[in-house]
Amino acid sequence: MKPISHATRFKDMRDETAVLRNEQYAKWTIAQLMVDLEQAAHSGTQIAVERDYQEMGALLVNNLAAKLAGLLFPSSRPFFKIELSPELQSQAEGSGVNPTTIAAELARMEMAACQQLFKNASYNQLVQALRLLIITGNCLMYRDSVSKRSIVYGMQQYSVRRDGQGNLLDCVLREYTYFEALDPAIQKQLALRHPTKYNRPHQSDPVRVALYTRIHREQTKGGKVRYLVTQEADDIPVGKKGTYPEHLCPWQAPTWNLIAGEHYGRGLVEDYAGGFAKLSDLSEAAALYEVESAHVLNLVSSGSGTDIDTMATASMGQWVTGDVGTVTAYEAGSHEKVRQMRESISEVFGRLARAFMYTANTRDAERVTAYEIQRDAREAENTLGGTYSSLAESIQVPLAHILLTEIKPGALAGLVSDDIRLDIMAGIPALGRSSEAQNVLMVTQEAAVVIQLAQIDQRIDIEKLMDLLYAGQSVDTTALFKSDDQLRAEAKARAAEAEGQQQMAMAAGMAETQQAVQQLSQQG
Repeated sequence: MKPISHATRFKDMRDETAVLRNEQYAKWTIAQLMVDLEQAAHSGTQIAVERDYQEMGALLVNNLAAKLAGLLFPSSRPFFKIELSPELQSQAEGSGVNPTTIAAELARMEMAACQQLFKNASYNQLVQALRLLIITGNCLMYRDSVSKRSIVYGMQQYSVRRDGQGNLLDCVLREYTYFEALDPAIQKQLALRHPTKYNRPHQSDPVRVALYTRIHREQTKGGKVRYLVTQEADDIPVGKKGTYPEHLCPWQAPTWNLIAGEHYGRGLVEDYAGGFAKLSDLSEAAALYEVESAHVLNLVSSGSGTDIDTMATASMGQWVTGDVGTVTAYEAGSHEKVRQMRESISEVFGRLARAFMYTANTRDAERVTAYEIQRDAREAENTLGGTYSSLAESIQVPLAHILLTEIKPGALAGLVSDDIRLDIMAGIPALGRSSEAQNVLMVTQEAAVVIQLAQIDQRIDIEKLMDLLYAGQSVDTTALFKSDDQLRAEAKARAAEAEGQQQMAMAAGMAETQQAVQQLSQQG
């Protein structure tokens, strides 16, 4: 049986209904994100996009994408947290490694891994991915660990199939390259198989070749999941087959909102399609009405003696025969109607602005506190209906594994063999560790104020007061307090030190007494 080509799979898995629907959503927001690249490949020029009469949709999407990117991938702190598995924790402690050293090393790895996203314009690609997810609900992300770059593709460029749980089963990406850019051996095979298409030595325009990349999920006999990546130029296999564990595959196809049983996700714009449609229609009507309103006609009474031709071409201050009352300027528009239409547009935009977090502000600076990030993250979680946590699971967790292997290549073998298992916490739970430090700081500030009570009222127990402050800020004191053994050892050390100081003081006193006695005996 002849194997199915990647090009055939691409066409079979393509959902034209979803594509057409998202082309309309893109027209209301950012039209170029749904450009048909197949037409661009054949024409060799940019395709003109049909734009809307309003730009507020683009404003809302760009604002939300930038805000979510700042929340999901903050520049000043890690976006994920590493929790060592109990087995690995026991192994490290058994080797005599200090738990504090382990925590410090994990924190360093987290920060170094996250900083990889701000190299080679990768952060810009993450914002692009969020724009695609907001509008279309779909995108395909690729992380090149060699060049440290991220690349994002829209749903015009790939087709997918998923299982009932939403896991990616099959995905085919279609790109275009030039025939001359391929390996000579591949060029020869293409020319032999398709002579009329590629075997034209004197062609004036370079020939474009469709390059297909397939990401296929399969399960091994041991029950482990892996992804196979293969490529075909037209229908000729090229390159080597790539095999990746599930959590280390550089290809990821996140969705904004995936309904069980569907292969393609749905974006936020679809949830508010009615508002965008009304905004579009009102903006178009208002624009056309205002243009027509700006058209002024001069009406002249019939039978008047006004010299119309002379008046139309007269210069400033020139004398023209006529009667002022016979000429009237006519304007078709109504200012009141324009005002009402603008109020309707503002009302619709106000509702969409709340849905797209347009009024929420996040300071763009290194000084943004953990509390502010966590507050805005919770606002995004509530406003977007849980999508923030979904994005954390589908984007942050896979990226965390890949970025860790970029800064720590030695961990790759352990991650593949499952000898090293890292529990990645992303989203709002990952922000909890930063808030713990913030809570301790808040306790310190409160203690500096209320501790004065102990100086005023001698009945107050300082330790009980501090326990009350710790509980009020939800501080885990077990991570801060010394153990009973440490306290006993320190108390014993203090007692020994005090006893030593007492013995030294007694010895010094005896020496002084003896010296005084000697002085008295010499005087006698």
